[in-house]
Amino acid sequence: MSPNAPVEKLNEMIELMVVTEQDRPQVAELLRKYFYPDEPLTGNLEPIGTASPAEEEFILDNIQHGTCVMAIDRTTNKAVGVCIAGPQRANEADHLAHEAKKEGNTKWGKILSLLARIEYEAKVAERYNVQRILYIVGTCVDSSMRGRDLGGRLYNAVRDIGKAKGYQLLRSDCSSFYSAKIKEKLGWDCINTVHYKEFVDEHNVPVFSPPAPHVSCKSYALRL
Repeated sequence: MSPNAPVEKLNEMIELMVVTEQDRPQVAELLRKYFYPDEPLTGNLEPIGTASPAEEEFILDNIQHGTCVMAIDRTTNKAVGVCIAGPQRANEADHLAHEAKKEGNTKWGKILSLLARIEYEAKVAERYNVQRILYIVGTCVDSSMRGRDLGGRLYNAVRDIGKAKGYQLLRSDCSSFYSAKIKEKLGWDCINTVHYKEFVDEHNVPVFSPPAPHVSCKSYALRL
């Protein structure tokens, strides 16, 4: 598939496209405006609503794999939604734990520690007996476009790209109550749950305390 060809045309205004490196600036802008402030982990831990350069690089570097999808409003030619996805390492849990140790007691280090725990518990490759896993890192939609199932369409587009590229499984960790609901509606398997109140620091204080209804990070998988 050509990265410039529409993945899907939702209506006369909205098209889903594969994200290319040329799109990196506007995707970064969209994430800064909607993903980091709204996402329960980045949005409720100091510094509030922002990502470190290391976290941004971790997310945006997935563009190179041709597995990220954005929604373009053709009336303005601006991105109004994006789903970032990339390959997951066979030793992902160990890799995340190593990166978390390097980051230390920073916001990004705490997020990496949570993701490492999830991977150790979920044992996805072993559970599904697969080697090629496509991982959804993050998804956001412009506030003006919400309530139109754009998130679900983005997930399905990434699913189709994953199939075409030979991935065996699609994975996602949903720190948001709402993103988890979309995965359930789409029929994904819930394979692990970490309640925020149970993920504590050395003083037995919860590391993350986002507002309700965000009480846990649920992990989902879909066989491709």
